[in-house]
Amino acid sequence: MKKHKLDNLIICKRCHTLHKKIKLHRNTKALCKHCGSVIYRNHHNIIETTLALSISAIIALMVAFSFTIMTININGIYQELNLTALFVVIFEQHFYLMGIMLGFLIFLFPLAILVSIILLLTLMHFRRSGYLVKRLLILTAKLLPWSMIDIFFISILVSMVKLFDYAQIEIGVAFVAFILLLVLDIIINKQMRFNELWRYYESIYGVKNEQS
Repeated sequence: MKKHKLDNLIICKRCHTLHKKIKLHRNTKALCKHCGSVIYRNHHNIIETTLALSISAIIALMVAFSFTIMTININGIYQELNLTALFVVIFEQHFYLMGIMLGFLIFLFPLAILVSIILLLTLMHFRRSGYLVKRLLILTAKLLPWSMIDIFFISILVSMVKLFDYAQIEIGVAFVAFILLLVLDIIINKQMRFNELWRYYESIYGVKNEQS
């Protein structure tokens, strides 16, 4: 595959300064000479590491939606809060649109993002289905802004603060899973830079295999 001379140039995403690409040593990174932000890096095990983190994140997501987030004790009356009960209450109150939107934003979209990442990284690891990997990269980039699970967790924290004056709160397994999920999500988003994944895609498949 013949390279265009522009392929050796890269633009800083923060200050838009143009740089010439150089070959990096293993596990090193290139910084912008103008603003100092990371432009690209040579992460030796980026596919395998991100794949492991994504699998851990999807397990944490399943745990967060399967167990109790917290138990509320108000004058001896105990009430367990979990997401299944939350959706039941929303639909019982006939807030169908809100329930559907909430389901997509805090469960279906995050699940779809993680499944897409796991699938595309697995295919890249085994160097299979270049065309599908390209579509999954595009799909994942479009889905990422629609995951609102971090905002939902912040709303849980705000509710807990308001309840402290009226009730005793016991943290559940799902609450810990949510924290783990958010930490993994931050690490994955920081590590999985799409410009770097596209470079890996090009180096693994090249133009000839895009239709395979």
